[in-house]
Amino acid sequence: MVKLLNRGAFIVSLIIAMLSTGCLAEGKTVSGWAWQRVLKQDRFQDAMQMPTAMFVDAEKGHYYVVDSGRNRLLSFNRQGELLNIFNAGRALQTPFDMVKTGVGGIWVVEKGKNSLSYIDLKARTVTPATLYFKGTLVYPDRIESAGSMLYVLDKATGSIISYDSDLVAKTRFSCSDCGTGFVDFKIHGKRIWALDQQGKAVYRFRLDGTREAVIQLGDTVNFPVSLDIGPSGYIYVLDRHARDVAVYDKGGVFKYRFLGKGISRGQLYYPVEIRFDPWGGLCVVDEGNARVEIFTR
Repeated sequence: MVKLLNRGAFIVSLIIAMLSTGCLAEGKTVSGWAWQRVLKQDRFQDAMQMPTAMFVDAEKGHYYVVDSGRNRLLSFNRQGELLNIFNAGRALQTPFDMVKTGVGGIWVVEKGKNSLSYIDLKARTVTPATLYFKGTLVYPDRIESAGSMLYVLDKATGSIISYDSDLVAKTRFSCSDCGTGFVDFKIHGKRIWALDQQGKAVYRFRLDGTREAVIQLGDTVNFPVSLDIGPSGYIYVLDRHARDVAVYDKGGVFKYRFLGKGISRGQLYYPVEIRFDPWGGLCVVDEGNARVEIFTR
C-alpha cells in the first residue's frame, strides 16, 4: 500500500513538472505549441555554424537567416527548403542581424566592422556605414524597420535609435531607470516593444518616442534575451538560460512556458532570438544547436 502511494505521488509530481515546463513527448506541449519544421541544410557544407537572427519576407514567403559564424545570409522558402546562400563576395564580417527593404536591398548589422551595411542585391555590392547619434558613435546590435525608417539597438547604451533612409538619426528610445538598457526589441502594432534584461521588464513606446507602459515580468523568467508579440497580443519571452519560452498576457501576467533544454528536435541549447512569422509560426533561432526551428499551434 505504501509503495502504491509513493508511486502515485511520483506520478503526480511528474505531471506537475510537465505542466510547469509545458513539455510533452514528440514536441507536443500542453500549451498547444508543437514542432513543425526546421530550416534545413541537406548538405554538410551548407550547414549553419552560429545563427544569430532571422527576418521574414511576407510578400515572397521567404525566411532569411544570419549565419554569423560563417559570415553569410541564407534564404529558405516557407517549407524550410534552402534557396540561396549569400556572402557578398566574402565581404561580410560577422553579420549579426538584418532587415530587407522593399526596394531590393538588405540592411545588415556587421559586428566585425561596427557597421550598418547596405547590400544592393542587384549590383551585389556592400556599402558599410558608421552610425552616430548627436556626435556619439553607435554600436549597432539589433535592427527593425517600419515604413521608410530603420530602428537600431545601440549595444553601448542599450537604447534604440531611429534613422531615416539616409541614416540621419531622428529619435532615441531609452530607459533611464534600466541598469544596462535594452537587449532586444520588436515593432508590433505601430509600437516598439523593448526588453530590459536586468530589470526583467518590457517597455512599450509609440513610434514618436513616447513611453506608454512598463510591463513587469517578475521572476518567472531567468535570463531573457529576446521577445516578440503573438497574434493574440500575448508577450513571448525567450529565456536563454532556461532554454524555453515564457508567455505573458498583455498586462504581464504569466500564463505558461514551453520547450526545454536539449539537442533533439524541438529542444533548445543556446537560443538567441524568437520571431513570429506572418503565418502564425514561432521561429526560434538556436545558436547552440546551429539551427532555426518553427513551432505552430
